[in-house]
Amino acid sequence: MFEQVSVSQAKEEAIAGFREKGPGHKNCAQAVVHFTLRYLGRDPALIRVAQYMGGGMARMGHTCGALSGAVLSLGLRDLTDPAGTTRDAAQVTLQLQELLRDFDCEFAAVDCLELTGHDLSTREGYVAFAKSDAQPRCAHYVGWVIDRLSDIL
Repeated sequence: MFEQVSVSQAKEEAIAGFREKGPGHKNCAQAVVHFTLRYLGRDPALIRVAQYMGGGMARMGHTCGALSGAVLSLGLRDLTDPAGTTRDAAQVTLQLQELLRDFDCEFAAVDCLELTGHDLSTREGYVAFAKSDAQPRCAHYVGWVIDRLSDIL
Protein backbone atom coordinates (compact mmCIF):
# COMPACT_ATOMS: atom_id res chain seq x y z
CA MET A 1 0.00 0.00 0.00
CA PHE A 2 1.19 3.51 -0.80
CA GLU A 3 0.89 6.63 1.32
CA GLN A 4 -2.61 8.08 1.30
CA VAL A 5 -2.78 11.88 1.38
CA SER A 6 -5.53 14.43 1.96
CA VAL A 7 -7.79 15.69 -0.82
CA SER A 8 -6.09 19.08 -0.76
CA GLN A 9 -2.57 17.64 -0.93
CA ALA A 10 -3.49 15.21 -3.71
CA LYS A 11 -5.16 18.05 -5.66
CA GLU A 12 -2.16 20.33 -5.17
CA GLU A 13 0.24 17.63 -6.40
CA ALA A 14 -1.95 16.86 -9.41
CA ILE A 15 -2.24 20.47 -10.54
CA ALA A 16 1.48 21.06 -9.95
CA GLY A 17 2.21 18.05 -12.16
CA PHE A 18 -0.06 19.44 -14.85
CA ARG A 19 1.68 22.84 -14.71
CA GLU A 20 5.15 21.25 -14.75
CA LYS A 21 6.98 22.10 -17.98
CA GLY A 22 9.68 19.44 -17.80
CA PRO A 23 9.81 15.66 -17.66
CA GLY A 24 7.46 15.58 -14.65
CA HIS A 25 4.60 17.08 -16.69
CA LYS A 26 1.29 15.25 -16.47
CA ASN A 27 -1.38 15.73 -19.08
CA CYS A 28 -4.89 16.65 -17.92
CA ALA A 29 -6.06 13.03 -17.70
CA GLN A 30 -2.91 11.93 -15.88
CA ALA A 31 -3.29 14.79 -13.39
CA VAL A 32 -6.81 13.65 -12.46
CA VAL A 33 -5.72 10.01 -12.23
CA HIS A 34 -2.71 11.08 -10.13
CA PHE A 35 -5.08 12.85 -7.74
CA THR A 36 -7.18 9.71 -7.36
CA LEU A 37 -4.26 7.37 -6.84
CA ARG A 38 -2.59 9.61 -4.24
CA TYR A 39 -5.87 10.23 -2.41
CA LEU A 40 -6.68 6.52 -2.30
CA GLY A 41 -3.12 5.47 -1.43
CA ARG A 42 -2.62 3.49 -4.63
CA ASP A 43 0.49 3.12 -6.79
CA PRO A 44 0.99 6.49 -8.51
CA ALA A 45 2.80 4.75 -11.37
CA LEU A 46 -0.64 3.69 -12.60
CA ILE A 47 -1.05 7.17 -14.13
CA ARG A 48 0.62 5.73 -17.21
CA VAL A 49 -2.76 4.28 -18.19
CA ALA A 50 -3.82 7.87 -18.98
CA GLN A 51 -0.74 8.94 -20.95
CA TYR A 52 -2.55 9.02 -24.30
CA MET A 53 -5.79 10.57 -23.06
CA GLY A 54 -4.62 14.19 -22.84
CA GLY A 55 -5.73 16.78 -25.35
CA GLY A 56 -9.02 15.03 -25.93
CA MET A 57 -7.72 11.53 -26.68
CA ALA A 58 -4.27 11.53 -28.28
CA ARG A 59 -4.52 15.31 -28.77
CA MET A 60 -7.41 14.89 -31.19
CA GLY A 61 -9.64 17.44 -29.44
CA HIS A 62 -12.35 15.05 -28.31
CA THR A 63 -13.60 14.71 -24.72
CA CYS A 64 -11.56 16.77 -22.26
CA GLY A 65 -8.79 14.68 -20.73
CA ALA A 66 -9.76 15.80 -17.22
CA LEU A 67 -13.18 14.20 -17.76
CA SER A 68 -11.67 11.08 -19.31
CA GLY A 69 -9.30 10.92 -16.33
CA ALA A 70 -12.26 11.03 -13.94
CA VAL A 71 -13.95 8.11 -15.70
CA LEU A 72 -10.71 6.15 -15.73
CA SER A 73 -10.08 7.02 -12.07
CA LEU A 74 -13.30 5.39 -10.95
CA GLY A 75 -12.48 2.25 -12.88
CA LEU A 76 -9.03 2.17 -11.27
CA ARG A 77 -10.60 2.73 -7.86
CA ASP A 78 -12.92 -0.22 -8.37
CA LEU A 79 -10.12 -2.40 -9.74
CA THR A 80 -7.80 -1.73 -6.80
CA ASP A 81 -10.44 -1.73 -4.05
CA PRO A 82 -11.89 -5.00 -2.73
CA ALA A 83 -15.22 -3.21 -2.23
CA GLY A 84 -15.19 -2.39 -5.94
CA THR A 85 -16.79 -5.69 -6.79
CA THR A 86 -19.87 -4.84 -4.72
CA ARG A 87 -20.12 -1.20 -5.78
CA ASP A 88 -23.28 -0.32 -7.71
CA ALA A 89 -21.99 0.39 -11.22
CA ALA A 90 -25.33 1.90 -12.26
CA GLN A 91 -25.11 4.44 -9.43
CA VAL A 92 -21.51 5.35 -10.32
CA THR A 93 -22.56 5.76 -13.96
CA LEU A 94 -25.30 8.19 -12.89
CA GLN A 95 -22.78 10.15 -10.82
CA LEU A 96 -20.43 10.37 -13.80
CA GLN A 97 -23.28 11.48 -16.07
CA GLU A 98 -24.08 14.24 -13.61
CA LEU A 99 -20.42 15.31 -13.48
CA LEU A 100 -20.25 15.42 -17.30
CA ARG A 101 -23.51 17.39 -17.58
CA ASP A 102 -22.43 19.84 -14.88
CA PHE A 103 -19.06 20.36 -16.59
CA ASP A 104 -20.84 21.07 -19.88
CA CYS A 105 -23.16 23.55 -18.15
CA GLU A 106 -20.28 25.24 -16.33
CA PHE A 107 -17.91 25.54 -19.31
CA ALA A 108 -20.33 25.30 -22.30
CA ALA A 109 -18.39 22.38 -23.81
CA VAL A 110 -16.83 19.01 -23.01
CA ASP A 111 -14.52 18.69 -26.02
CA CYS A 112 -10.92 19.79 -25.72
CA LEU A 113 -10.93 21.57 -29.06
CA GLU A 114 -13.88 23.74 -28.01
CA LEU A 115 -12.48 24.34 -24.52
CA THR A 116 -8.99 25.32 -25.66
CA GLY A 117 -9.68 26.76 -29.11
CA HIS A 118 -6.59 24.96 -30.42
CA ASP A 119 -6.01 21.92 -32.60
CA LEU A 120 -3.53 20.04 -30.44
CA SER A 121 -3.05 17.31 -33.06
CA THR A 122 -0.69 19.56 -35.00
CA ARG A 123 2.68 20.88 -33.87
CA GLU A 124 1.60 24.43 -34.72
CA GLY A 125 -1.65 24.09 -32.78
CA TYR A 126 0.13 22.67 -29.75
CA VAL A 127 2.72 25.49 -29.77
CA ALA A 128 -0.06 28.08 -30.05
CA PHE A 129 -1.90 26.39 -27.17
CA ALA A 130 1.22 26.46 -24.98
CA LYS A 131 1.62 30.21 -25.58
CA SER A 132 -2.06 31.05 -25.05
CA ASP A 133 -4.24 31.60 -22.01
CA ALA A 134 -5.85 28.19 -22.65
CA GLN A 135 -3.35 26.19 -20.62
CA PRO A 136 -4.17 28.01 -17.34
CA ARG A 137 -7.86 27.45 -18.13
CA CYS A 138 -7.11 23.75 -18.47
CA ALA A 139 -5.56 23.76 -14.98
CA HIS A 140 -8.89 25.21 -13.81
CA TYR A 141 -10.79 22.40 -15.57
CA VAL A 142 -8.54 19.83 -13.90
CA GLY A 143 -9.18 21.40 -10.48
CA TRP A 144 -12.93 21.58 -11.08
CA VAL A 145 -13.06 17.90 -12.06
CA ILE A 146 -10.94 16.91 -9.06
CA ASP A 147 -13.28 18.77 -6.71
CA ARG A 148 -16.29 16.94 -8.12
CA LEU A 149 -14.51 13.59 -8.32
CA SER A 150 -13.46 13.77 -4.68
CA ASP A 151 -17.16 13.74 -3.74
CA ILE A 152 -17.71 10.57 -5.75
CA LEU A 153 -14.62 8.76 -4.44
